[in-house]
Amino acid sequence: MEKPNDRAQDDVARIHELIEAWRQAVLAKDVDALVSHYAADVIVFDVVPPASMKGIEHYRENWRRWFDSMKGPLAFEMREVEVAASGDLAYAHSVNRVAVGEQEDIVRATVCFRKIDGDWRVVHEHASVPLMMDMDPDEKS
Repeated sequence: MEKPNDRAQDDVARIHELIEAWRQAVLAKDVDALVSHYAADVIVFDVVPPASMKGIEHYRENWRRWFDSMKGPLAFEMREVEVAASGDLAYAHSVNRVAVGEQEDIVRATVCFRKIDGDWRVVHEHASVPLMMDMDPDEKS
């Protein structure tokens, strides 16, 4: 008999597989493979305009536009990937290195998954870049 903890471990392992397949799709600039991991009504808060979008078709078009705009090779690394799952909901977060040509950025990502029709799909994704602010604690206002 499968224990709930075993199921959660299997779910976490499956989500790690999906994350790696997603990363490979990004590197291949394969929009169809990339969006296959999303629910049709996904909500996305992204670092590239628009700031938010709803629905897989909008997100698909955003990826196409970004891939088409690239000047130079793409590098994409995911670091500090953490996944947690319970029941039909799960989340993952990571710190990612994205480089296109000479431009390199750090992008933080939080992804929420829901089990739909027996497999995990992204229902919400939030990507952000660190805001560069002078936060000198010795500075007087």
